[in-house]
Amino acid sequence: MGRISTCLMAILVLVSVSAWSQQWSVPAPQQFDRAVACLEGVQSPLLVELADTQAQQARGLMQREYLGKYEGMLFRYDHKRPGYGGFWMYQTLIPLDIAYLDKQGKIVKTFTMRPCGSNDPNQCRSYSPGKPYWSVLEVNAGFFEEHNVRLGDRIYLADENGSCKNKK
Repeated sequence: MGRISTCLMAILVLVSVSAWSQQWSVPAPQQFDRAVACLEGVQSPLLVELADTQAQQARGLMQREYLGKYEGMLFRYDHKRPGYGGFWMYQTLIPLDIAYLDKQGKIVKTFTMRPCGSNDPNQCRSYSPGKPYWSVLEVNAGFFEEHNVRLGDRIYLADENGSCKNKK
């Protein structure tokens, strides 16, 4: 009886450790600075939350239930990111359009991303641009199509007065 109990206990410990190691915890909620962003060809400016720190970037729009029509999140990196490094929709509740941007803010790749729905992050698709990028813009799904946003269009922050006019 003792030997069977020991074997069962060992199996339970291994299963528990294995399950724990596969868990990926959702990053803690973050505070984000806001800015006005301009997108070539779009009449209205966007109010974006700036994801500049690693903690902000890890959290992103996870567990958000709503994003306004002209709102989004701008992920800004201080170095070039590889094209194989993409974004996923783990614990993201709303469908999003994503634009990967080069160093000048030009769109190099876009996707429409759907919520993953799985509690297992390994089951969530990664949306990788296949090209290096410096920043990323996320907005509501369908925004790019509705506003005819295309590859090569540029995204930039408004001037100190919140104006998007004539910035090149």
